[in-house]
Amino acid sequence: MLKAQNRLLDDYDFRRVKRLGKTFVTPLFVLSFAPAKNPAGPPRFGFVFATTFDKRAVVRNRHKRILREAVRVNLNKFHAGFDIVIIPRRKLIGKTYEEICRIFDWTLPKTPLV
Repeated sequence: MLKAQNRLLDDYDFRRVKRLGKTFVTPLFVLSFAPAKNPAGPPRFGFVFATTFDKRAVVRNRHKRILREAVRVNLNKFHAGFDIVIIPRRKLIGKTYEEICRIFDWTLPKTPLV
């Protein structure tokens, strides 16, 4: 589980990332990021799992846990001062933790976040 200092919780922060941020699209998820209000603070992450991803809450929650773990494992690679929102795509359904981590590791070097 991500520590509270590494989580986006307020609706205002999610809207700010959407309004001011840049977007990076992968086959499995969309990564939106913006500079944080506190540039020296740790990177903060938010996850948006809408019912368009899957109607079943069990499926959404399982994949949310997998993505959070992939972020937690790679947390030390991220630069400070970014707010990041991860929005999964339907292709993520059915992927294993290892496949998701592989795509996540492939994606990170292509962004200015690491």
